[in-house]
Amino acid sequence: MRYGNGENYWIVEGNHFDISRGTAEAATMEIEGNETLKFDPKRSALIIIDMQNFFCSSLLGRSDGAIKLVPAIASAIRSSRQLGMKIIWVNWGNRADTANLPPNMLYSRKRGGRTHIGEPLPDNLGLALVKDSWSAAIIDELAVLYDESDYLVDKYRTSGFPGTNLDQILRANGINTLFHTGVNTDQCVMFSLLDAAFLGYDNVLLTDCTATTSPSYAMEGAIYNMRGRSFMAVSESLMAASSLLETVN
Repeated sequence: MRYGNGENYWIVEGNHFDISRGTAEAATMEIEGNETLKFDPKRSALIIIDMQNFFCSSLLGRSDGAIKLVPAIASAIRSSRQLGMKIIWVNWGNRADTANLPPNMLYSRKRGGRTHIGEPLPDNLGLALVKDSWSAAIIDELAVLYDESDYLVDKYRTSGFPGTNLDQILRANGINTLFHTGVNTDQCVMFSLLDAAFLGYDNVLLTDCTATTSPSYAMEGAIYNMRGRSFMAVSESLMAASSLLETVN
């Protein structure tokens, strides 16, 4: 069955989803539910959300949940590059005076007992989540994979879209399919994915490339909400797709 219009469409046949929109250079990967997904790598991007020192570093007493994602995210980065996909890092990067943030966000962080954005971190680690600060930097384990061809987007809300140039970058590059990774699953990852869906993008959540420090029920709820707006897959499936496409070419 075909969904969409003459230019923007999916074709769904049994357990196979073709969202490639007729490209001759499509890749196919396995997704959740013993299904397969055919997509156009040239019109796809890997989104890496908040893999920053503030959320991941043991120097701030963070759990190792985020660091444990490094092998899977690194694999997804390498596979994406082989496929010719764009790589987009979406990270908090605020003004030091927090003048770009609304009261509700500032209050919610204080109420939750978290370090206020723009406040000094312990041990002279600089200001929290301020652009170009240590805490806003990509963790070293992934920073080594950053390439000059990548895009780096500073975000100012839980979602990566409000007030940023993320949507502009995607549309300027003809991107229609987003692969989501990073932390936290039930917060910045979920809100960014849902905003992307509302804007008309196709979405794939790489479930082994995302984690949260929230209670298990929050993770379950997030996956439940995202499953209705996203395909689910793992980094190994993306790697297999890149290897298969490389063999064919």
